Amino acid sequence: MPATPLINGINYSWANISWVMFGVPVVGITKISYKRKLKKDNNYGFGQHPISRGYGNYEYEGSVELYTDEWKRIIAASPDRDPLAIGPFDIQVVFQGSRLTTERDVLRSVEFMEDPLEASQGDSKLLVTIPLIIAAIER
Repeated sequence: MPATPLINGINYSWANISWVMFGVPVVGITKISYKRKLKKDNNYGFGQHPISRGYGNYEYEGSVELYTDEWKRIIAASPDRDPLAIGPFDIQVVFQGSRLTTERDVLRSVEFMEDPLEASQGDSKLLVTIPLIIAAIER
């Protein structure tokens, strides 16, 4: 069976993502992860099978991995040099390219949850992973 050629065969890739914080693109980012989930439970009554389903809260979680020098710049711009003291802010994750439709996810009321550092002998680059608390994700 002959293969069907791709039409507009361009997908989003890491090169098409930018992360904007406080109106400034953050270039030292190497990974971003975020998700939302909705609590769902089966409800049981008579018998062994669910009789209904209950829905709870939306939950959001995420993290960002970046070079330590980028993190140090965020720390330097933080109140009292404490990134955990930065008030809630939005992060824009922009997907764009010359032949792609521009899309934007907005992480609302984000705060940093940790201020870590980890380094090992022989490391040629230092990265930190910062967990985020997120109030909402707009797609």
